[in-house]
Amino acid sequence: MSIVRHAKSPYWYMSFMVNGKTIFRSTKTNNKVLAQKIENETRKQMIEGIHFETKEEITLKDVIDIHLSSRLESKSRAQMLCYSYKLLGFKKNNITKEIVKVFGFEPSAPFHDLTSKDLFRLMMARKSEGISTSTFLHELVFFNGLITTAKQLGYRVPEIDIKDFKKDHKIKQGKKPVRYLTAEEEGRLLAELDPNKPMHGFPSVETQTSEIRRIRQDAYDFVIALLDTGARHEEIASLEWSRIDLQERTIRLYRGKVNNESTLYMTERLYEVLRRRSKNKDSEQYIFTNKKGGRRNYAICGISAAARRAGIENCTYHTMRKTLASKLVRGGLSISDVSVILGHASVATTQNYYASLSPAESSKRAVALLDK
Repeated sequence: MSIVRHAKSPYWYMSFMVNGKTIFRSTKTNNKVLAQKIENETRKQMIEGIHFETKEEITLKDVIDIHLSSRLESKSRAQMLCYSYKLLGFKKNNITKEIVKVFGFEPSAPFHDLTSKDLFRLMMARKSEGISTSTFLHELVFFNGLITTAKQLGYRVPEIDIKDFKKDHKIKQGKKPVRYLTAEEEGRLLAELDPNKPMHGFPSVETQTSEIRRIRQDAYDFVIALLDTGARHEEIASLEWSRIDLQERTIRLYRGKVNNESTLYMTERLYEVLRRRSKNKDSEQYIFTNKKGGRRNYAICGISAAARRAGIENCTYHTMRKTLASKLVRGGLSISDVSVILGHASVATTQNYYASLSPAESSKRAVALLDK
């Protein structure tokens, strides 16, 4: 039983364990029914943490700072910084770096005071700001990370279940047509990225500083690497020379997202890029570096600007991955083979994204055969 009589007391005592701790105390009543109710309520409250040591409060700004400081080496730190700024009510213009006000929460507000209503207001504001559902879902993932960090450190947290919130408001990423570069768009993009092309507002190629030359050459070479491997940004940004075999023309590519490894053969143009870079390395470890010689950061501005000059819309690093996949699928390579090259954890993932491209090509081949 969870209530017992004490030999030297007229009262019923409650006796149970919570979180490995034995609770034995008086109910202050000799009425058994009432004692059982008191025991049930006390057990419930203690399980919920109400009668444990009161948890310390923390502000939204402080929990964000702690969360970010615990992830200094995270490959997605740049994106996390963006989400943290927006939660606090501002963002930085990608080009000018100017501060732009957006909907956010008071930095000094107690973190645990945030509610599902606040998240709903955030969702509606992001919609009015033109933010896609996919981006908002990433922001929710970041917010959930803040809750996890605060919990682990023993702070009070919002009573919000992110999974329930997404389910209640039917927030899910809709399936969109695959955005990939056509051969003509790819050519225009590479032409704009060509480090030898004169650019308005830049010194002539001959008088450019070594740092400007490095940045322009890196942008061009980086895009070639993405286009010809179909790798994710982080996989190429962190690629090391030890994983390159120029003699065999292979790349051992580690897929951190799905924790697997692929061996890819180089295209001719990728081989020429890597061979050239191997003769004048900025780092003995990384193929693509920042100006200090560390691994390359998430630097998209130059490539985005080149895409705008080329008249190409919706062009991101991930567009390069989709471009390779679309080439392979439309060229007749099986979905399972494409899945291996992309390093997907499951063929079903590849099927979900790219199978729609295959029927059209199959239909073209069928018509060509029937028209013979």
